[in-house]
Amino acid sequence: MATLIKNISSLVTINADGKPYKRGEEMNNIGEIQSGAIIFDEKILFVGKTDDALRFIYNNHIQINETIDALGKTVLPGFVDSHTHFVFAGNRSFEFARRLRGVTYQQIAQEGGGILTTMKATREASLNELIENGLNLANSALRYGTTTVEIKSGYGLSLDPEIRQLEAIAVLKKIAHQNVVSTFLGAHDFPPEYANNRDAYVDLICNEMLPIVAEKQLASFCDAFVDEGYYTIEQGRKIFKRAKELGLKIKAHADELANVAAAELAAEVGAISADHLLFVSDSGISALKNAGTVATLLPGTAYFTRLPYAPARKLIESGAIVALATDCNPGSCFTENMQMILSLAVINMKMTAEEALTAATLNAAAALCLSLQVGSLEIGKQADLLIADVSSYTDLFYHFGINHIQNVFVKGKKVV
Repeated sequence: MATLIKNISSLVTINADGKPYKRGEEMNNIGEIQSGAIIFDEKILFVGKTDDALRFIYNNHIQINETIDALGKTVLPGFVDSHTHFVFAGNRSFEFARRLRGVTYQQIAQEGGGILTTMKATREASLNELIENGLNLANSALRYGTTTVEIKSGYGLSLDPEIRQLEAIAVLKKIAHQNVVSTFLGAHDFPPEYANNRDAYVDLICNEMLPIVAEKQLASFCDAFVDEGYYTIEQGRKIFKRAKELGLKIKAHADELANVAAAELAAEVGAISADHLLFVSDSGISALKNAGTVATLLPGTAYFTRLPYAPARKLIESGAIVALATDCNPGSCFTENMQMILSLAVINMKMTAEEALTAATLNAAAALCLSLQVGSLEIGKQADLLIADVSSYTDLFYHFGINHIQNVFVKGKKVV
């Protein structure tokens, strides 16, 4: 039994001809089909013109269970949010109010706030509380069009709370409507008990945390915050090396607060993605391009913390693989809305609408090693797609600040 969506005014396929990502000018080719149609069960069976779809149904004896007339609508791939921190406890709105009065993110962190504020609340939270908080954000993100989401740990900063966060993410994989990918981020900050012996905490991550995470298969990726005031290049390299030995793939929080050559480290260790990159250097951009490491840009964080935006134009024009994500977290970017991220990308990072859509779908899927399954509307891929109540994809950007998504399908099932 299959579903047919026909008469689609703007069918955005992000067609990549089976390739896992798009670079440079390719990002502007979004494969739009007017008066389009798509047929799918759990996977996509047909993409093309409506007239051709009707012939395909007849010739292949396809049984259609539901037909949706999408005249005046836009259909596009589900958004892939490849960098979030959905699972946490507590609230940092008071710290946000202080930042509005001029106190910097780094000053708050030096006072024992920031990530450590969330750490205290997360350590005290039960597994069920973490699951409930994460599910609420996942469901909200789904309504805005996110069909695949990566979720990190990183607010426990000791063995048992980190494992509890990862166990909460494991439950979300089973109960959330999205595709969920798990990342271990024990190296998010240093806990207060190791403030004066940071290398000992790095040893704890390498010798105790990572082996348990790998043994229990609680994460696909290992991440670390390699930046000024956080993990050094040497510490990051040690953590990444151990994670790779245990079979985990690598992500990196890189060059968010200063240029510390974290992008170069990410390229060196074969990271799948390097994220943030507000202060990435020209050599870092070149290294990412040559290594095929996805540059995941998080414009919501620059907006929320009043920092300079990552150099999206320079990255794209260099030929680097560029993705977009929310960085939804309680301290530096509290939004789960990928449509908001698209708006920030085109206005404040000077990306085209087409580049932003590619970055939020196919290239974001590449940042999770999933772009052969999701991220574009191509025959054989998983049927994760959105119906937006606009006649052209450009209206997603033109009429900003509202939710345009009318229906969401994951694995062919209507979930919104």
